[in-house]
Amino acid sequence: MTDTSWLPNFIIAGAPKAGTSSMHAWIADHPDAFGSREKETYFFVDPGTHMYRPDAHVSGGLKAYREQFPIPEGTSPSIILESTPAYLYYDIALAQIPDLPTQPRCLFILREPAAQIYSLYTYFRDNWSWIPGDMDFAAFIAAAREGSHDFNGNELARNAIAYAKYVDYLIPWRERLGADQMMVMTFNEFTADQAAATKRVAEWLGLDPAFYDNYTFPRENETYAPRNRALQKVNVVVRGLLPRGAIYENLRGIYRKLNTRKPTGPVEDEKALINSLRPEFAEANARLAAEFGLDLSGWDVERAGAEPRPAA
Repeated sequence: MTDTSWLPNFIIAGAPKAGTSSMHAWIADHPDAFGSREKETYFFVDPGTHMYRPDAHVSGGLKAYREQFPIPEGTSPSIILESTPAYLYYDIALAQIPDLPTQPRCLFILREPAAQIYSLYTYFRDNWSWIPGDMDFAAFIAAAREGSHDFNGNELARNAIAYAKYVDYLIPWRERLGADQMMVMTFNEFTADQAAATKRVAEWLGLDPAFYDNYTFPRENETYAPRNRALQKVNVVVRGLLPRGAIYENLRGIYRKLNTRKPTGPVEDEKALINSLRPEFAEANARLAAEFGLDLSGWDVERAGAEPRPAA
């Protein structure tokens, strides 16, 4: 290997809660691909953002990044990937990623804005503790509008409404990457036929799409609801201290069985609020469709809380 041959040449760079964890896993499972040790490395985030890690950041050089790609000796994967969907919003990612020597291609998966905001809200409230457990969806939207809550420094929660106007962030990425180096797809395309969507990405990357003919498409990073919120707070602290690996995965599995359940989805007042948010994004969505040639008709009917399911 040359000094930079380990660097990723494919990055899933957006957007949060739009199926990026599943797509990362499915591409990484391809025999000619290799995925980063942690799906989200956060290596190119902006300082001061909620997942900034000074000891694992591009400002300190590439040594820490190299640790994310323990490519087995004697193998030469054609695709090396990582996936940090919040890169879509970060100035450092926009400045640094297009100039990597591997000239990475970047995928952006976009979800209907109101449904994405609701999914982000439940994820940060239930899977983490960035949003208080007793804050309902209406209070979250009000706080995001008013800037009245810091959400423990989580800028994705704080800026949830502005960040869902994707076109404002995608156009600068196109200017830096070039249209041929980026792909934009919708969550609806992803959920309607996971095999077809994954094969489309694989072909774009030069991977043999036939691998997915008999693939099972496991689901990743689904939002759950904790049975006991006090225990969930302990879980968030403990998992932040554990290194990723077999022990981490085993303990996570035990915890999920003991203290989590499937979310029930939005209740009636939440559904009404989701629907009331949708017109706010009409203008940005129209620009998005025109700029990137997207069919956004499915966004009129997306069900909030929907998660990608294996294709029949």
